[in-house]
Amino acid sequence: MVNNFTSLIPANDAARLQALAGYQLLDARSEKVLDDVVAATARLFGVSNAMLSIVEKDEVLVKAPYNLPVAIERIPRGQSLCSATILQEDTAVFENLNHASAPGVDISLLQQLGLSFYAGHNLRTPDGYNLGSLCVYDGPPRQFSAIERSVLATLAGLVMRLLELRRTLGAHADSTAVFWEPVYRAIGGQLARLSALAERTAAAASPPALTEAVAAEVQTIATAVDQFVAATLKRI
Repeated sequence: MVNNFTSLIPANDAARLQALAGYQLLDARSEKVLDDVVAATARLFGVSNAMLSIVEKDEVLVKAPYNLPVAIERIPRGQSLCSATILQEDTAVFENLNHASAPGVDISLLQQLGLSFYAGHNLRTPDGYNLGSLCVYDGPPRQFSAIERSVLATLAGLVMRLLELRRTLGAHADSTAVFWEPVYRAIGGQLARLSALAERTAAAASPPALTEAVAAEVQTIATAVDQFVAATLKRI
């Protein structure tokens, strides 16, 4: 039973949902550019699971899942830690998940899946609406350093820039495949850099050690993607 479910609803939820509708995200079809970012995120942090969450009115869409233990497309909003994540501005971290650490969220599904660690950062629109999160899960409890929080925030920002481009180009394309293909080709080198960085980081230590140098390289990649997005939007 979900406790205090209404506490998971932000005061601006009606406007947030209206903003969400403009991004046309409410299906679980795979999109390679998003899948690649989420997979690299999981490898960077050395976690077993990762995904993008999209918080709808009553449910949370699981988009771009990485290695989830069961096939889940949507879960009730009251059973998702991402519903709590969108209520705050900073990275949400539950290092040792239990009912006391996550009041108001029914974590029974996560417990059944053996997941005790969660970290998520908002997918925040330029207008300040939190649509969902880029989040990582793992089985055993673990600490999540300030550098790791910074890297997750950077990656969430990268995802949001791609979603903003997706929203803008969507009005000029017949399907997501039409515009993602050239976008993917254009930023393929940056995504390859991100994947290679994740592989190197994972190979260097277990769990991976996210250093200032790694954080700086992630920021460099995100900046390159941001510049591409800005240049593309100017041409529309």
